[in-house]
Amino acid sequence: MSLRQINRQKKRASILTAAKTLVAESHWQDTTMREIAKAAEVSYQTLYNYFPSKADIVRALIIDTYVGPEEPILAIIKNYQGDLLTSINEINAERFRLIRATDPEWLFLLASYFAPSRDGNQSGAHVMELVDQSGDGYYYQLLRLAQGVGQLRADVDIQLMAHTLYCIANSAGERLVFAEANMAALQSVLAQQSAQLVAPYLIDDA
Repeated sequence: MSLRQINRQKKRASILTAAKTLVAESHWQDTTMREIAKAAEVSYQTLYNYFPSKADIVRALIIDTYVGPEEPILAIIKNYQGDLLTSINEINAERFRLIRATDPEWLFLLASYFAPSRDGNQSGAHVMELVDQSGDGYYYQLLRLAQGVGQLRADVDIQLMAHTLYCIANSAGERLVFAEANMAALQSVLAQQSAQLVAPYLIDDA
């Protein structure tokens, strides 16, 4: 990774950290882009180059929370050793680790951005749809790899399977945050659900 890429990642992270802090201190609807730029110690133009709108910032914050950090998950996919269920469980564990560290109050405040306004406008709905489409990407990459090396049946709709894996993982993650459920128990149930979904389509080497 070049120095420019490293600096860009750091600046992006500082913007999201500043936004997250402001969400915790004030209502998200009342937070302005200029306030976020000031808190992140960047110019308004720099902020705009990274995130043209608050919706883009919200999307990034939600992805970081519910999809997971890119590098650790990509490492799991890159180091795939042929045990698909184990790799799926490793991705879920990485996502759980991040979700577990998330402040539920912050998520409630962030979610208020998507609440209908007084005139009934729900302009934030499309952002959630984008997040949902982005979230299954890691599972899709892993399933495609397994299918490519002949460990998953060729007739499997991996896009549908990836989206289903993402949905059940998100459901467990939401229970972890909002219902203060037991993490080990949720991971165990999620592993069972993933196995029920994927195992029938695995190809037995024997």
